[in-house]
Amino acid sequence: MTTGYRESERVFREREQLLPEVEQTLRRSMDYTYNVVHSDGHWCGEMRSNVTITAEYIFLRQALGLDLKADGAAYCRYILSQQNCDGSWGLAPEFPGDVSTTTEAYLALKILGVNVDVPAMQHARAFILHAGGVAKVRVFTRIFLATFGLFPWNEVPQLPVELVLLPSTCPINIYKFASWARGTIAPLLIICHHQPVYALPNGITAENDYLDELWQDPTSKTAPYGPSLWELLSQGDITGLTFSILDKLLYQLNGLRSVPFLRSYARQQCMKWILERQEPTGDWAGIFPPMHASVYAFMLEGYKLDDPPVSLGIQAIENFAWEDAEGKRVQPCVSPVWDTTLMSIALCDTASPDQQIVDRAIQWIRDRQLLEPRGDWRVYRPHLAPGGFSFEYTNSHYPDIDDTAAIILAQVKHDARSCHSPSVIAAATWILGMQNPDGGWAAFDVENDKLFLNKIPFSDMDSLCDTSCADITGRILEAFGLMILRAPEKGNASQLSQLGPAIRAACRRAIQYLASTQETNGSWFGRWGCNYIYGTSHALCGLAYFSQDETLIPTLAQPALQWLKSQQNDDGGWDDTSIESPTAAAAMGLLSVFGRARPATIPTDRIVPLRYWDDLHYLRSLSHDFTFRFDDVLDASKLEGALNRLMEIGDWGQLGARLRLNDNGKLEYHIPSEYDKSTRPAFGFTTEKYGMGINEHPLGARLPKTGQDQSVLSPSCAEFAPLVRHADSPRELADWIYSDRGQLHVHVAVFEDATLLTVSYLHTFFDAVARTNFFKAWIAVLDGREEDVPPFVPFDQDPLGDLGKGVPRENYTHFQRLVIGLSLVLFGLRYLFELFWFRQEEEHPIRVPGHCVEQMRQNAQEELAASTPEGAEAPFLSEPDVVSAWWVKTMVTALNPAPGRTVMVMSPFNVWGLFKESFPAGAKGFIGNAFFNSYTVHKTSEVLKDNNLAYLASKNRQALMEHRTKEQVQAMTAIQRDSFMQIPPLVGDSSLLFMTHTNQHKARYFETDFSAAVVAPGLPLKDRPHALGRPSYINDIEHCRLYPTRNVCRVIGKDAAGDWWLLFKTRSEAWPSIHKQLMTLLDIDEVQAGDVSNAASLPYNESPSGKTYSEAMGMLLQIRLLWRLLV
Repeated sequence: MTTGYRESERVFREREQLLPEVEQTLRRSMDYTYNVVHSDGHWCGEMRSNVTITAEYIFLRQALGLDLKADGAAYCRYILSQQNCDGSWGLAPEFPGDVSTTTEAYLALKILGVNVDVPAMQHARAFILHAGGVAKVRVFTRIFLATFGLFPWNEVPQLPVELVLLPSTCPINIYKFASWARGTIAPLLIICHHQPVYALPNGITAENDYLDELWQDPTSKTAPYGPSLWELLSQGDITGLTFSILDKLLYQLNGLRSVPFLRSYARQQCMKWILERQEPTGDWAGIFPPMHASVYAFMLEGYKLDDPPVSLGIQAIENFAWEDAEGKRVQPCVSPVWDTTLMSIALCDTASPDQQIVDRAIQWIRDRQLLEPRGDWRVYRPHLAPGGFSFEYTNSHYPDIDDTAAIILAQVKHDARSCHSPSVIAAATWILGMQNPDGGWAAFDVENDKLFLNKIPFSDMDSLCDTSCADITGRILEAFGLMILRAPEKGNASQLSQLGPAIRAACRRAIQYLASTQETNGSWFGRWGCNYIYGTSHALCGLAYFSQDETLIPTLAQPALQWLKSQQNDDGGWDDTSIESPTAAAAMGLLSVFGRARPATIPTDRIVPLRYWDDLHYLRSLSHDFTFRFDDVLDASKLEGALNRLMEIGDWGQLGARLRLNDNGKLEYHIPSEYDKSTRPAFGFTTEKYGMGINEHPLGARLPKTGQDQSVLSPSCAEFAPLVRHADSPRELADWIYSDRGQLHVHVAVFEDATLLTVSYLHTFFDAVARTNFFKAWIAVLDGREEDVPPFVPFDQDPLGDLGKGVPRENYTHFQRLVIGLSLVLFGLRYLFELFWFRQEEEHPIRVPGHCVEQMRQNAQEELAASTPEGAEAPFLSEPDVVSAWWVKTMVTALNPAPGRTVMVMSPFNVWGLFKESFPAGAKGFIGNAFFNSYTVHKTSEVLKDNNLAYLASKNRQALMEHRTKEQVQAMTAIQRDSFMQIPPLVGDSSLLFMTHTNQHKARYFETDFSAAVVAPGLPLKDRPHALGRPSYINDIEHCRLYPTRNVCRVIGKDAAGDWWLLFKTRSEAWPSIHKQLMTLLDIDEVQAGDVSNAASLPYNESPSGKTYSEAMGMLLQIRLLWRLLV
């Protein structure tokens, strides 16, 4: 037994022992959550701060003569409870003492009547004097003390009110400050203009001795608030020197008070600015500092206590009060939106059994989206559509980007369909518009990065700017990454599809920002949490979603992980004293990466590399949710039992192989020696039962069926993802290689009259024909015909692995017409231009009635017969030949290329029959990919003049016959082996119109017979053409990453009614023409036909349009990808 295996066993045992504790903690947490929710569905916990907020509110009440006796004892109790052992108060819990915080606490307690001789006050006084006394307090504390005559006003920096008159284009203006500073500075300008002195318990005087015991020398109350000019000059701080000289100049000019007309106008404009930003509830910016200062400003400008701006403002502050056994205090703000959002995310992550509580919470949040064009952010983004959320109950002027990103996470985790909702689209659009030029995001503003403002004398905390930060940028990457991952594919006409390129481009810039701001030790600084742990955690959570697409991310994540692990304490926690919140943040960061790490290799697994033609890069990018619709009720347990039994027959158990990416970038199968249904099943199997008929379900009623009305377009297959997929259904390569799941996930949705059976898989596993092999083997077991299950072709056998080796490429029929070199580059550029110009794509299923196909075939056959020489046999045409020809002409007509443009149609075909010798036991047990392509090349004019489809159908059949030979397949595969990333070649010229057509009719999906699992018929047999247990419709969702798949047709097959089902995918602008041609074929008058643009839409389609420049930048991702393919 290896050391690695023993270590895995140890970790597994520890995990098993820990699970009961985790589950108990989770239950208790959820019980608490349910108990503290408000009646309307939201949560709001206490927002803790240091004691200065409460102290400053006490100052306000003292200054305005408001009662302090009623709550005085409660305030005292709280302030004293926060005192450190050395008599000080700190900026945060367990922080060392701070002289400004301690001075404010001391003054508040003294105002409330606490005797200065009690030990708490004596110890506080000793700390302050040891720290240098009152002379060492910060600028804001100086201002508060000056309003009581405790500090000279001439020792406070000059703040001229005229600042509000500077236009937004000026390098220094009110909007260049962060939103929290801006909202506070404006009323401070008024306060500093008036320089008021209010009464204390000992009276009112400009030189009050109420705090003289805190001055080291009470007779000399001079205290410079900044370095001297000489110090700044010697330090080379030119910016600080400039601001200090300007401050001294303003002091000499009496703060510009000597220009009364200008000062009067500035005061009026300042008060107007403040009043415009007061909410109906009395709040300003939803935070204490601007609310506190604004009440002062209104009173100093002559307002009375009962005037609405003042009375509402005081009440708004009082609404921030929180009282419990610890005492009464004032919160810096309230956090209902933030708390409800985080709680919703947590409940979604824990799969809360009470979905109703999450539903209500999400709706409560959505109702608070700020969709009115209001707020300071519009100064520098006047044309950006609103869509943000704020932190508090009421704060319409200052939505914040962090809340908005978290709300996207909550909505998408709650319901993936909300990716298409107006709420999420508006929020994402707004976030995109608020991205900074450096690629990061700030909290409230954009391009608010003029850090020289921190050199202004009154900025003694260096927090006047709202710059990009790693924690918010990481959260936005997480939100956008989840949107990309979870979004149900509704077709490219959806708002999200239009926004997608811009989101991806923004994410790439954000990743570059994180790369540029990572510390040398691997961490990131977080501004809005426990700094480095918080920043590193959120950066990792965001980067994890892009690890598959960005080669840069492992180089960022690994040092971050090492740093995060190095900070863990011996007791398992993080932070200096192992606090819950930073520990949780660290765990989230670790889980985000380790959750996507390659699973450990199980020593008993057999490792087999993927066959050559299975591990092609473009196959890695394609996955499918293949769904049968049965108009019968099937027994899901029988289906699961039969599949389990199939895994026990011969080598069919290899279907449960795990997919892994090795260190060389190659895929390999890890085949378990045995399976355990509870711990390591061979496949995923989920079931959902609906207590209703399928037509009673809003999505089920829209699902196409036999005889589907074609007067309106049917919805895209992707729109039914919420119905046919399970939350655990895999969707992309990462879902397989970063988990220990089998290759197949089966989801069964059972209605009272129908069943939807979906198989989700990656295209590396099998192609459309091999998919049929799987279904036939499964059904044989289900029917009790195990003897009919063919021998499985083991994964370590590669029957087609030598195709194309050592074969001359020149033998290929179209060798001289290959698009290579400069022609390939020109084609790529033209294709990119078309992708950019026609950005929207749609895919819809089309039903072509059998009688129409037969009539078209008859017409084409007659034309061919008429042109065939006498005595010769007319070429044969099959129905698929004609269906393919109709699609080509329909598409070319709709796309309307130039008459002389080349049209290349690529048609895959299966090669089992050509290489029978490679399959000694037959190919019926082959699970893998065995398709290659034939190419038909036309001119647009030839296509459009082919009225009876004889030319197109016969030429397509001729091309298929020419290319489906051993010699041609060998030559074609030789070309593909030598191409970049083994992609199939292109044939024609640099201007070709690329089209792909795949005929899956030979798979005979509509003849698939699951009748052995039928419990009861849903639709009476007399009312339908299909037999019991046979599908009436097939829904095939194709998920594609990185590779554009446009102008594609998949012929699903011919149903029991004789009608043909096709899936068309092309640009949105072509669909009106396609639908018109279909109506002509069906002989339906245009007036009877529905509106193409509206017929296929579901709710969740409305949203504000994205910015044009963002969409243009979003195309850079596709350009980069295709450039790699070309060059």
